[in-house]
Amino acid sequence: MRGRKLVSIVNLDRAAEPALPGLSTQFQDDLKEPLFRVLKETCKSDDKLDVLLYTRGGATNAVWPIVGLLREFDADFEVLVPFRAHSSGTMLALAAKKIVMSPLAELSPIDPTTANQFNPRDPGNQQARLGIAVEDVTSYQEFWKQVFDVNQGESQNEEEKRARFVLLQPHLMRLSTEVHPLALGNVQRVYMQIRVLAKMLLGHHHKSDDEALKHIIDSFTKGYYSHHHMINRNEAQAILGADHIEFAGIELAAAMDGLLRHYEDDFALRRPFYLGRFMADDQEKSARFIGGVVESAKWSYLNEVELKIRQYLAPPSGVQVQVPPGTAAPLVPGLPRKYEWQVMEQGWRRNAAPKGVTT
Repeated sequence: MRGRKLVSIVNLDRAAEPALPGLSTQFQDDLKEPLFRVLKETCKSDDKLDVLLYTRGGATNAVWPIVGLLREFDADFEVLVPFRAHSSGTMLALAAKKIVMSPLAELSPIDPTTANQFNPRDPGNQQARLGIAVEDVTSYQEFWKQVFDVNQGESQNEEEKRARFVLLQPHLMRLSTEVHPLALGNVQRVYMQIRVLAKMLLGHHHKSDDEALKHIIDSFTKGYYSHHHMINRNEAQAILGADHIEFAGIELAAAMDGLLRHYEDDFALRRPFYLGRFMADDQEKSARFIGGVVESAKWSYLNEVELKIRQYLAPPSGVQVQVPPGTAAPLVPGLPRKYEWQVMEQGWRRNAAPKGVTT
């Protein structure tokens, strides 16, 4: 329809109960090599490239190398957004010459959540650490500044300013007692990195002055005060302009949605996976899950995970099941069960029998 080569980058996001590896993936740098293989088999030197993108986000550090790879095949690549292109997906889209959005399409803010070994431990799971949202730290600081009118300096003399600053200090210092200073340092580093990276990505095609670029970056990093605000195509066009955001026409939007629906149907994205239903009364079972796709009509890679899953009887407190020593308790209908699984294999694998369009 557009006279261009089309490559899909799809991070699947199927829900599971309980949560299992492999049914969903994030945008990561391990995408780079399979994407290269697909592009190499698909694009000639003079081809124009479209990227159909579906992702809930992922690693911000993966964006720049993958954008660089796409530009090796077409410096003016364009991104088609049929539905979700969140977080890191939004960052990738900012590097495109044009972002084509359907009526369902969503971008998102790009303020990241940081994670490192200095973050606070999760009270519900002492083996895990909590992520720290960059804008949560900034908002905490701004809250206390507003409480003590620290930024309302015009009507204050120097003595009043010093007094208010003294009142403010304990609340700002509490951050470093509740959160490790190196975790806070990581928050600031990532915040600055995101702003620099966004400017570099926009700089490929968005020829605006520094003040206009700052307004765009502010809009995507802190303009909505929530990472969960979904940016529709009207909002995106108001921020980036009509030259950068194109509304897909009726025919193109229907084609984008049709391809999205194929992925939804093939991988049952809108039907949660229930492990109990899958296992039934089997004590051990193998499963193969697909969590990501990168493909064209000519070449296809899948992100595959193979699991070995076991289920056991987990009788409630006060209920005893007598079994011979050394044997597992049988599965009893109506009594709770617990599960454990082992990842046997995981990674991007070439799809040996893709069913893409061959014309």
